[in-house]
Amino acid sequence: MNPPLERNPASLNAPQWGVAVFALLLIGIVWLFTFIQLRDSREQALAMQSTALVNLSFIVAENLEQVLDRAKTLRILVQGFQQDAQLRVNSDMSAVILSDPVFNRLSLYDDLGHLRYSTSPGTLTYLESEWRYPDARGSGDLWVLPRSAWQHPWSMPLLMPYTADTGSQHSFLLLELDLGYLLRLYQNLDLGAQASIHILTSTGDELSQVDQSGLVMAKGNFDNSVILRTRLRHGQLTALDRERGQPFASFFYHLESFPFVVVVRQAESEILAPYREQRSIYIFTVLMLSLVVLIGLGWLLWMMHGRETHLRALQHSEQRSQALLERLQREHRKTLEAASRDALTGLYNRRLFLELAHSHLLGAKRQGRFAAVVFIDLDRFKSINDTLGHKVGDQLLQSVSRRLNNTLRESDIISRFGGDEFVLMLTGVRRREDIEHRAGELVSALSAPYDELQGSGLSTSPSIGIALSPQDGMEIDTLVKHADIAMYTAKRAGRGRYAFFDAALNHQELNAADLEQQLPGVLEQQLRIHLQPRLSLPGYQLCGFEALVRWDHPEFGLLPPSQLLPLTESLGLMPALTRQVLEQACEQLMQWLAEQVPMVPVALNVSLSMLNGPELSRQLKAAIERYEIDPAWLELEVNERDLKQLGAEHLGQLHELREFGIGLTLDDFGSSGLDPEEIRRLPFSRIKLDRSFIRDIRNSFDDNVLLSATISVAQRLGLKVAAKGVETPDQLVYLKLAGCDEVQGHLFSRALNAEEVQQYRQQPEQELVV
Repeated sequence: MNPPLERNPASLNAPQWGVAVFALLLIGIVWLFTFIQLRDSREQALAMQSTALVNLSFIVAENLEQVLDRAKTLRILVQGFQQDAQLRVNSDMSAVILSDPVFNRLSLYDDLGHLRYSTSPGTLTYLESEWRYPDARGSGDLWVLPRSAWQHPWSMPLLMPYTADTGSQHSFLLLELDLGYLLRLYQNLDLGAQASIHILTSTGDELSQVDQSGLVMAKGNFDNSVILRTRLRHGQLTALDRERGQPFASFFYHLESFPFVVVVRQAESEILAPYREQRSIYIFTVLMLSLVVLIGLGWLLWMMHGRETHLRALQHSEQRSQALLERLQREHRKTLEAASRDALTGLYNRRLFLELAHSHLLGAKRQGRFAAVVFIDLDRFKSINDTLGHKVGDQLLQSVSRRLNNTLRESDIISRFGGDEFVLMLTGVRRREDIEHRAGELVSALSAPYDELQGSGLSTSPSIGIALSPQDGMEIDTLVKHADIAMYTAKRAGRGRYAFFDAALNHQELNAADLEQQLPGVLEQQLRIHLQPRLSLPGYQLCGFEALVRWDHPEFGLLPPSQLLPLTESLGLMPALTRQVLEQACEQLMQWLAEQVPMVPVALNVSLSMLNGPELSRQLKAAIERYEIDPAWLELEVNERDLKQLGAEHLGQLHELREFGIGLTLDDFGSSGLDPEEIRRLPFSRIKLDRSFIRDIRNSFDDNVLLSATISVAQRLGLKVAAKGVETPDQLVYLKLAGCDEVQGHLFSRALNAEEVQQYRQQPEQELVV
């Protein structure tokens, strides 16, 4: 019993601390996951926009380089025009400029800078010396005039030296690049409110800028010195807008053949704007989730505190009721003990014996072992009780119970049903001889004088009845009833002895005259066939059934063949019985065919009277034709003793049935000493060994050389060998070692009625463990 809860109500106990720590840890994990997710989202946003801006800088640089390549191409054309004819220069050059949308005007200057020709008026008439020979030209064959020399803000003058027709190396070609052409190339791009494209010279002059508003003149708000000094052809860096004071992501690209640099810039605040919106949503969601968790934590701690208060009250109440509960439990144990034990002897009573014996019986079935129920009645106990008194009678019963406990093993189940009746279950028995030996010990122990009873040397003797499972019954109630019947058999035999239950003796008191009068009129209504499975070795697959006839008597129950068949023979009803068995077997085969279960043959036992007449062959063929079944689904079992009494014509009938397709089995082989060589000439495909071959079998090869030899000879003659009456694992093991083909017996299954056969066939096949 736990001590009462005593602590500060304001403090937290271990479970509450655990809940609080778990909740806070959960909140921490959620925030950590959120920060990691936001960091990844920021990096992804920067990476995606960086890729787009890098591609844009590359495209602009490629476009600009293509334009400048066209300028060099025009220089080559001008040189060609002047070398061909002076008269073609004016018209051809004008046509070239008019056909090219990139350049507005073309002008030619001599080596002193004087204008020689222009495709349109309004150009510079003279080139200053510092324009013609600047200090830093970049590549040296194309450069931009300073801003003061521009005639129009949208036309960028490009100056290139060329060779004139006079052979001078100092003539100059001036091309005015239309910046509006570049504007039209990128006017449909969504650059963003704070994104721009810049074109710089190699000396750092910013020539033009394209942003969301269009083409504007360069403002020079950025420091481009780092871009100009770097040896990298393209790259990325962060530049500060000196006017607005905010960082911009800058992506630059140096033209390979011309002294220009393309720079694409966008404010980091604009790049990260979608990310910041997502961040706000994330943080708001996590804040709400954290608030919900904290509110839930507070509510849970409050509930736990309330429950703890109730728990303390319940625990105080438990302390008061624990003593009462323990006392009730002790009384309950005593009550159960009294309900399961005989008050006088201390043995199990009837109720507990039936429960224990039923459980043990199930285990014996699974292990394939015998189970023996022993019913003991003390002889002359009533006279002892009447003459010497009930006290002596009670002492005698107590002495008997002590002798039973001393004689039997701890695993055996001992009970007193009442009066002088004791019922036992012997466990762990493997052979019938073991049971006989232990029954003899019980008779000797209980028949010895009881000197301890008032010094009178009182003696009595037991009458013992024994019923075995599975042959005498599969249920504990049936076994007790049969053991009781066997006990009365022992009493009638002279007392002080034991007797095994015999089903034939159980029905011997039936009025034979009444049965003779009843049987002819009830053959069709009360005769039933029970089917016992036949299994193949070594896999234990179902390979057939044997049909065993029973009389389902409304008063006496099922009468065994030992009671029915002699009566049927004496009344001359064997043909009618055989016909009824055949009809029911064919109906069973028809049912299997309709249920689409695998077909296996059904074997019928044929009597000598049927073999001596022609009716058997006609009945079989008529039934097969009427039910439309395969002849191979029927088998006939002929007893070896009957075979010796058959004439040649009747043996011919067996050959005819075999040719018709019906299987033939020689039953009880070895019971009459039939020569195996004679079997070679008979139409049998299978022999079924007589029970005497395996009744006393041992799990030893040397004990049954005859059985091994018989199986070997039969198999050399092409016959399958079946064994019936298999009841113990020892018998099964030896039969497998000897090479037996098929087995049947109570170890596997008793004979089953129609409903039980259906359940048996629906069960999955399982290998028997021995």
